[in-house]
Amino acid sequence: MSPGIRAARGGDARAAHGSPAVAPAGHAERTGAERAHHRIFIAVALAPVLREAIALIQHRLAVAGADLRWIPPENLHLTLKFLGAVTTPRLARVTEAVHDAASRTRSFTITLGGLGAFPSARRPRVVWVGVTEGADRLSTLAGDLDIELGRRRFPREHRPFQSHLTIARVRSGGPPPDLSELLAGLHDLALGSQPVEAMFVMESMLHPSGAIYHPVEEAVLRGTG
Repeated sequence: MSPGIRAARGGDARAAHGSPAVAPAGHAERTGAERAHHRIFIAVALAPVLREAIALIQHRLAVAGADLRWIPPENLHLTLKFLGAVTTPRLARVTEAVHDAASRTRSFTITLGGLGAFPSARRPRVVWVGVTEGADRLSTLAGDLDIELGRRRFPREHRPFQSHLTIARVRSGGPPPDLSELLAGLHDLALGSQPVEAMFVMESMLHPSGAIYHPVEEAVLRGTG
């Protein structure tokens, strides 16, 4: 968790009553912190061995002629919920929701394999690796998380959760490439397995060179069911 987030959570900017008065020292700083927005999502981290395996697949596709915008290996993750802009006070509610969902969930194992594209391989926008085992447990975890966030007045998901790992996006401008033949040969590819033992609240920092992700909070899965 970044020092800035910790400091903002501790602020307590109370509204003045009656006639306007001179704001106490630090009031402007606290008000600014409360208005600050963080670009937030909740995810499962990817094991290093799977990052390496996916980097090899990305290279294989690039050599085969797939001109895509590749996700850097260090940014690969399994998104459970994307929230977007969240104020600092609301960020505390996000971490509460994540811990509550984690407290009822025990660790499990997932296996990654097979490549596909949304909305289709012929006209793709996103290229992904699938979850061949443990997808049901991942979906249940995402559903529990969505419920806990909904209780804290965050928007609920209206589409069913689809377990996948985004590895590339199609570059904007021009028609999308037809990847049907290229991906057909990788439909049954097996990449490996990893345990899912925690969820992470992540902040996405946008830079000219691309997004950089910072972990804000870790919630270890402690459930017994």
